[in-house]
Amino acid sequence: MSKNIINFVLYKDSHFFSSFPSIALLDDNRLLLLFRRARDSRWLLDDNDDESNKLKQQVDHVDSRSQLTKIYFDLDLNPITEPAPLPINPEAADQDASVLVLSNKSILLSSFSWYPIHSRIARALKKEEFCPYGHIDITGCFYISWGVYTRISKDLGNTWTSHNYLPILPNALEVLPGKRTSHGGSIRGQAIEIGNEILLPVYSRLKSDNVDTSHVYYSKDMGKSWTYRSMIARDAQQKLNLNEPALLHLGGDRIMAFMRNTSGNDHLVTATSNDRGHTWEDWVERKVIGHPTHPLRLSDGRVFICYGYRHEPFGIRGHLMDSSAENFIGEEIIIRDDGLCGDVGYPWSVEMPDGRILVVYYFTTEGGIRHIAGSLLTLKSL
Repeated sequence: MSKNIINFVLYKDSHFFSSFPSIALLDDNRLLLLFRRARDSRWLLDDNDDESNKLKQQVDHVDSRSQLTKIYFDLDLNPITEPAPLPINPEAADQDASVLVLSNKSILLSSFSWYPIHSRIARALKKEEFCPYGHIDITGCFYISWGVYTRISKDLGNTWTSHNYLPILPNALEVLPGKRTSHGGSIRGQAIEIGNEILLPVYSRLKSDNVDTSHVYYSKDMGKSWTYRSMIARDAQQKLNLNEPALLHLGGDRIMAFMRNTSGNDHLVTATSNDRGHTWEDWVERKVIGHPTHPLRLSDGRVFICYGYRHEPFGIRGHLMDSSAENFIGEEIIIRDDGLCGDVGYPWSVEMPDGRILVVYYFTTEGGIRHIAGSLLTLKSL
């Protein structure tokens, strides 16, 4: 397979930690980029100090003021608007962005939130056998998961409905007993629309478990309301966290979930359903190493997957699959391998009108500024 790859920067600002993007091709020949933007004070550090250089490689994915930000681009990837934050949740900090253009031309946005807690309050809550996320010397304060929410835009992303948190996930570990339950857990991955249903993949931890499991909700009213459907995958041996699921429609009622394999060997894990997620076959490990995976159905029927590669050399990779998503085609595609550290990835792809594949992701290069980058791929079968 021959390939041609062009890399570029979509958004970069030293004052912000920009990450976890998704992108959609709109009917008016614009691209809508959504990503998580948070404060990043590393720009204050001395570039020539060893301790500063270590801090520039430190992974830190929570911030009390993180927000989702949008930018529109033309088909030549020129920005046609300034970065603009979506209306925020005044209580919690918004995280990963996942978008889906629906058949009625509305845009479905799914994400999740962290609720910040002052260290004094966190210490008091710990007496109640509560364990928040974070460390005062790393994250600045503590956090609890506030749940998965969806928002809808009916005007190509100009305005959005308010945060609509998912119903309680059955048997999930409570966030704070008696005060906050698990509203879907967390999300990073592609939803799909089949017939009169939207299927939304999430991940969380069940009360009896020590590892994450993946699940799916569904909507029959174009995303206005949601109902829990089923658990996609769980490691009965309690060794692997199976999370960050993304869905792919295989035709008919058959779908496949692509999951991150955390606390294991970082191999891609997939599971298949023949009945729109009511039941699932046993999950299987695939040969791909990296996470999380975004699957894209191409116009020629094949499937392109892309994923972050947090092993040296750090970067972004991809692979072609046949139409069934069961068999890999050719060799792994190294999109880029020049990352400064493992704090890279979370790619999302879209097929452009000219047939090229646009992959967007966040990246860290020399200087340590987390930014949104993109790659245009031209793939030709020999």
